[in-house]
Amino acid sequence: MIKLSDECLCNLDERLNAQAYNINKLSYLQKIILGTDGTVTQLLESIVGEKIVVDKLLEADIAVLPHEEEMHCQRRVITLNGEKTGLPYLYADSLVYHGNMNVNFSRALTQTRIPIGKAWEKFQIETYKTLLSWGFEYANELSQHFTIEPHDLVLYRTYLVYSQGKKIFRITEKFPLAWYMQSEQLGNQFASAELSTLVSGI
Repeated sequence: MIKLSDECLCNLDERLNAQAYNINKLSYLQKIILGTDGTVTQLLESIVGEKIVVDKLLEADIAVLPHEEEMHCQRRVITLNGEKTGLPYLYADSLVYHGNMNVNFSRALTQTRIPIGKAWEKFQIETYKTLLSWGFEYANELSQHFTIEPHDLVLYRTYLVYSQGKKIFRITEKFPLAWYMQSEQLGNQFASAELSTLVSGI
């Protein structure tokens, strides 16, 4: 697991002060999603009970630094959706450093709808993740993807992924704060054995 430390907490609005918006506001499921160093796709499939597929919103080459002229770097914006329901469970905005990765792995990301986590498992890519920041922000334009209001809060994390000592991804993942809550946070009137683990708001 990745440790969600106070040092990495970075709320993206000055109104969201760290005294009120911190790790104590998270449910257990939210902590697991934000802190996992495994594949988010498989974790979400276990939580929501359906297969996850990728919906590509944007895929475009981007400029790189002068000393990286030979590197193929791409921005990839996707949502992870339920295959049957079509519901978006997570939004991800990534920089993909194709020049640093296995060719087959790279092709799978550009030519198929396979999620990143399943791709690196399929091609047996050993990875190491390091957390850059995590925190709270207002949904703003992201609200359209989750059918929430612009003033609603979302959780995010940004991390780097390395393989064989080379950076292959910079990924920012986001989902609504109101999602992936436990029954004990919804009040005693809702508490029951069936609701001990609840994905609310989806």
